[in-house]
Amino acid sequence: MFLATSEYLKKIKNIADMCKQLRINVYIWGEKGVGKTFLAKYIAPNAVFNPKTATINPVIIEDFDKNPVLEFKNSFLIATGNHPLNKEILKKYFTMDIELKPLKEHPEDIESFIELFKQQAKEELKINKQLNIDYPDISENLNSLKRQIYAMFLLPQNKKEIFGILKHHYENADEDVTYEEELNNFEKTLFSAMKVKYKSKLQIAKHLKINRVTLTKKMKALNV
Repeated sequence: MFLATSEYLKKIKNIADMCKQLRINVYIWGEKGVGKTFLAKYIAPNAVFNPKTATINPVIIEDFDKNPVLEFKNSFLIATGNHPLNKEILKKYFTMDIELKPLKEHPEDIESFIELFKQQAKEELKINKQLNIDYPDISENLNSLKRQIYAMFLLPQNKKEIFGILKHHYENADEDVTYEEELNNFEKTLFSAMKVKYKSKLQIAKHLKINRVTLTKKMKALNV
């Protein structure tokens, strides 16, 4: 399966369908996490990955740009890499190349991938949870988006769950703790999270309803 909501990915899918039907050797490239393996497996779902010896099956070779040399010939080759190949290497092994652009350049596809990873997480983790993802992490394209969704399935999603985990921790903790140490740990975690979410101390102070000077002193003392 290769998801395609945007016009851009629909065009990529049409090219992939042609490669699949005609068994055209193709090189797929783009930065980390853009879906190169997704597309390669769509073109050749029964391919052998990274074979060391000759095979009669379709072949998918990853990171081909790092070592663009084949020791055997194959009638149907799909390779992936992070960078474009020079013209000589490309012409020697492939009929065409496909560049997959970063997810930020076709954001219409984000929601489809979110739903895909949600479904995968439910099936693999055996957890049925409803998630709202207001700020998708696409810093590493599909890789970071998938990590974010799986983390949200595994981590508590509300204060009740969080404090339940803390209660269980303190009930079963062996080490001695002090009120001041634990309060500092809590404040440092809170301020660090607010710093990521709100960026400025003015916004953090406004959200937490705390004096900005007091907030600045606390964050400095906690090395946040």
